Amino acid sequence: MLSASPLFAVQDTQPAIVTSEPSPDQITMIVSRAAESFFKDSPNAAGLTIGVLKDGHSYSYNFGAVKKGEKGAPSSDTIFAIASISKTFTGTLLAQAVLEKRVKFDDDVRKYLDGAYPNLEFEGHPIELQFLVNHNSGLPFNLPDIPENRPPFSAPISSAIRQALDNYSRQDFLRDLHAVQIKTVPGQKFSYSNAAAVLLSIVLERVYQMPYEEIVKRRIAGPLGMQDTTISLSNAQKVRLAQGYDETGAVVGYPPEIMLGAAGLKSTAADLLKYAGWELAEQDPAVRLSHQPRFILTENYSVGLNWQIIKSGANRRIWQDGSTPGFLSICMTFPELHMAVVVLSNEEDRESSHAFDGIANQIAKSLDPGSVALF
Repeated sequence: MLSASPLFAVQDTQPAIVTSEPSPDQITMIVSRAAESFFKDSPNAAGLTIGVLKDGHSYSYNFGAVKKGEKGAPSSDTIFAIASISKTFTGTLLAQAVLEKRVKFDDDVRKYLDGAYPNLEFEGHPIELQFLVNHNSGLPFNLPDIPENRPPFSAPISSAIRQALDNYSRQDFLRDLHAVQIKTVPGQKFSYSNAAAVLLSIVLERVYQMPYEEIVKRRIAGPLGMQDTTISLSNAQKVRLAQGYDETGAVVGYPPEIMLGAAGLKSTAADLLKYAGWELAEQDPAVRLSHQPRFILTENYSVGLNWQIIKSGANRRIWQDGSTPGFLSICMTFPELHMAVVVLSNEEDRESSHAFDGIANQIAKSLDPGSVALF
């Protein structure tokens, strides 16, 4: 794996379209231009790690700082919170469970919960497991479902509420699940939900009789050699952990463990490139199943098992991005182009979020013209 330090000598920041197989130098130029644009548009950003996988070769590039005010760019082994990329692991685990006939996509979620949840249905239509990964379950964005914990997150947060959110437990989640009101037939309306992914994580724990983190390690991370994809960290891993920052430049904490398979995982660019390679190959039946469109939103845009999918002609872009206080992430794959882009940042604010949205797209368009039609 090639690792590059910050390279901002290039003045022309327009994407350079490669018309033949890109050389390592060309990839370095493309990534450096994209990173330069990011820091120009997001001057308060801290660090940035970019991974590229093209035709079986992986490259890693690192810019900025792991901690503001200190020297030292991140590396491909720097650990970041990966936010909603976690959901793709949860979707793949569900695919494995279905293929192993441990569960069915159309199972009523209440089959895997203790106690009665008569509220988890609408007019006799229950929430099925598949709806928990398609964002059409009808569950709220987050639990607890309070103004401070739902978009656009504009409500001021008191110290008491902040403490309650930081200490929100599994028991709290299941208690609040009893109070949820489903207002539409599950499976029919797209509405993004972290709570759904948390609930599926808990279901998977009961199916496999082990903690969610252990399921990920045994069934995905371990077999792929992803040693730094985890929720809890060893002392050695804590040394490599990037510090996250908010719009004021203040240090922020990491996602609470209750986020589980919604946004609880941490990982590195090196690990996510291995993950992206597994996704690109589509040799594993669970991967193929997770990439099948299950909820069609437009003619070209659909949702798989927590993967977003855009199709243009014969090409697909399969991706998931993530945002959590202090961190931004994206894992974008193009199976037909044998290409993937991974980007991780430890700054989350309006400017960096806007700039971040375009960086993976810019790199992909420059690396292969075949990806242009997808955006």
